[in-house]
Amino acid sequence: MKIWGIGLGRTGTKSLCESLRLLGYEILHNPPGLKEISSSNIDGAAEGTVAFHFKYLDLRFTDSKFILTTRDLFSWLKSCNRAIDNLYPMDRFDETDEFYNPMIRNRANRYGCLEYNEEILIEKYYQHHNDVISHFKGTLDKLLIMDITNGDGWNKICPFLDVDVPDIGFPCKKET
Repeated sequence: MKIWGIGLGRTGTKSLCESLRLLGYEILHNPPGLKEISSSNIDGAAEGTVAFHFKYLDLRFTDSKFILTTRDLFSWLKSCNRAIDNLYPMDRFDETDEFYNPMIRNRANRYGCLEYNEEILIEKYYQHHNDVISHFKGTLDKLLIMDITNGDGWNKICPFLDVDVPDIGFPCKKET
């Protein structure tokens, strides 16, 4: 069984990956391409390519579980604004930077914009959530929706994966 975190960036995907690692899974966070996530050495991955290609992953790995991390829209927009304008602005990178091309593809494909654009981001946020829910209609046992930023943790993920709740706190990786 593979586990795919299909939430958009800035929705607790780092915390999701860390929680899955604590449960014993080999998980990649924000892999650059399908080649890295199609490897048999991993148990799953989250964000980036994974969120964009979740339908392919469902067809390719039929026994997979999918976790849609979500977050309050306005909190998500604020975090996106901070990331796009301060952490990863377009002028911070040039075309020779190894991070440049995956970042450009990610923004263009998933978010429909290269710079912060609230209207487009809102549209993409709802579009992604609707696409995920529509795709898994009738097979909701394959999909867990959780809001880590609002306190969802072991109480939701462990029953979904049919594993015991660990005796440690749920990880909270603050997105800088």
